[in-house]
Amino acid sequence: MTGERLDYPAARTVKDLDTVAGLSFPDPYRWLEDDSAETAAWQEAQNSLTDAYLENLPHLSALRDLVSHCVADGTGSPNWMVEPAPRFANGRWFRLDRLPDPDYPDRAVLVVSGAPDGPGRVLYDPNGDGNRQVSWFAPAPDGKTLACGVCADGSELGEIWLLDTETGGRLPDRIPHPTMGPLVTPQWLPDSSGFFYTAGDLSGESFAFRAYFHALGEKPATEPEPVDVANAPAVQVAADGRHAVATAVWPLPQYVCDLPDRTWRPFVQGIESSVAGVIDGDRYVAVTNHDAPRGRIVAIPFAEPKPSDPATWLELVPQSGRVLSQVRLIGGRLVATGSVDAEARAWVFDRAGRELEEVPLPGRGALPLDVLPSAALAPDGHPDDFVFVFSTPTSSPGLYRYRFGSGQVDTLRAPRVHLPGATVSLRWAESADGTRVPYHLVLPDGADGALPALITAYGGGRVAWPAQFPGPVAAFVAAGGVLAISHQRGGGDLGSDWADAGRVEHKQNSFDDLYAIAEHLLDTGVTTREQLAVTGWSNGGMMAGIAYTQRPDLWAAVVAQCPILDVIGCHRHPYGRFAIGAEYGDLGDPEDVARLARMSPYQLVSDEVGYPALYVHAGGADVACPPGPVRKFVARVQAMAETSAPVLLRVWDDVGHGTATGRSDSVVHAAHWLAFLLERFGMDLSR
Repeated sequence: MTGERLDYPAARTVKDLDTVAGLSFPDPYRWLEDDSAETAAWQEAQNSLTDAYLENLPHLSALRDLVSHCVADGTGSPNWMVEPAPRFANGRWFRLDRLPDPDYPDRAVLVVSGAPDGPGRVLYDPNGDGNRQVSWFAPAPDGKTLACGVCADGSELGEIWLLDTETGGRLPDRIPHPTMGPLVTPQWLPDSSGFFYTAGDLSGESFAFRAYFHALGEKPATEPEPVDVANAPAVQVAADGRHAVATAVWPLPQYVCDLPDRTWRPFVQGIESSVAGVIDGDRYVAVTNHDAPRGRIVAIPFAEPKPSDPATWLELVPQSGRVLSQVRLIGGRLVATGSVDAEARAWVFDRAGRELEEVPLPGRGALPLDVLPSAALAPDGHPDDFVFVFSTPTSSPGLYRYRFGSGQVDTLRAPRVHLPGATVSLRWAESADGTRVPYHLVLPDGADGALPALITAYGGGRVAWPAQFPGPVAAFVAAGGVLAISHQRGGGDLGSDWADAGRVEHKQNSFDDLYAIAEHLLDTGVTTREQLAVTGWSNGGMMAGIAYTQRPDLWAAVVAQCPILDVIGCHRHPYGRFAIGAEYGDLGDPEDVARLARMSPYQLVSDEVGYPALYVHAGGADVACPPGPVRKFVARVQAMAETSAPVLLRVWDDVGHGTATGRSDSVVHAAHWLAFLLERFGMDLSR
């Protein structure tokens, strides 16, 4: 914690300009975007500096053990750290499992059994099979074949494998199109003869995914399905085999297909609303934010002549004080999941929309797989039970079952990790424009007085950052720190209007909300300026970088994980163009570009500012947030003469965006940046 500057690797400057929409910005470290020998040497020197700084800390080994304990239920990645819920097919349950006897495996194993949890038979174990990992799985309805996405070398781009569920052997079908992570899971036809899947490639000039169909045992498709759906189209298939619907990650059921002929026709198009649902016979039942920012449930008949006109939709469940996110069809009932004050809820309705009961969830927390609106769009076809994963900020995910009308939840697999003595409260801060912003505060056992505090946030993409177990970050609480889980605007925590109030031209609100939470922690004596840090992953990593440069006065330390740190330079990267256009602004519009420059960390670095301590990590194989712009930003901050606090960079080889990384590697990554914080705050693991 001395004020001495580290001896950073030298980085030459160039006179390049980045010109976007007619506006030019200095880009003195452009060469660090190139994968040249010079760049590789500079990056290796940065990695060596970071490793040397951290590996001399006395608590690093103990911290790795603590992080490993905290991520017993998942991958250890910095995002949503649990495996998908088990899936039912023809009397059997399929799941990804990390069997804890005697040690947790590095990568989850595909298992089939007669129950959602308990003893089972291994179908595929990627441990020992190269650097592979299963990112999603989809059993055929007859239970004889399992489709799964298999990634390698840390990249989220993966292959589709087909496994025989009796032998575990791989079928001869070879599908050349790469899939992308766990966001879109394929859907089988009810007769198990084939499935729709989503595939694409981020290595080209555009961020483009298409929907395809694969007939089991046949040659792979050469052309995508004739549906013009951008942003990772997903195809849902009705259990009765009569219809399919093409939607997208940001859901709108744009096409309906008459099966078995696979004849597509337009359905709901041309509206700026979310419509996320399931096929129920001859209609589509969905949660929509149209005229209802907190969500309502509607039914849209497939035979409706004007399905794109919301006036023709039948409202089943009106908007209320609760936020509705998704709806499932289970046993002839509609199970809607959502939240109240950023805490998960679930309700059961009949198919006419009459509320039958509220599911008694096991605490105040989160349904982790409800983070993205595409996570549960299709009916599972399982028995008349609601099987779900649930966690709280102080207990890791458990597996539960609710039998309708029973009034009680059965625990199928209890949480493996608890933070004993820790307490959670919902608090509210006031943002710059007077808006009240919620956050959950987790206090460690025996909390007394001002303590080191860490804010975690995401704040974008209309994605909620729920009050769930924080995975590796739980180690910070176990070490005696305070954790604040932010629900700022830009995320969907309080509804779509809450999200839109922190997007595009309103994006600054999202950052102002974060600063308000930080100031509330200071004003209420929870922590001090010398003990306050912020971290985030992906969009949250970008948020951390913006917080570092917009409000350096607030933080003692900032950790940015897998971030975008040069917003203007995103015009050179396929995913960056997509992400910035969807959430921040138009890189082709001069007014938007001028506004984006006021929140782009690389452009905001000033020679006259002394910045707080910084740790940035990135994946060398990350196709979403590549390491080049991260290297540029770090070089620019390290060159600031006024900054004496450490500025560290770690680029991990054979690592992507974090969701396809092995558990042991993820534990090391998290332990490194947590050790950085513990050292800055003088925290002692022996307490």
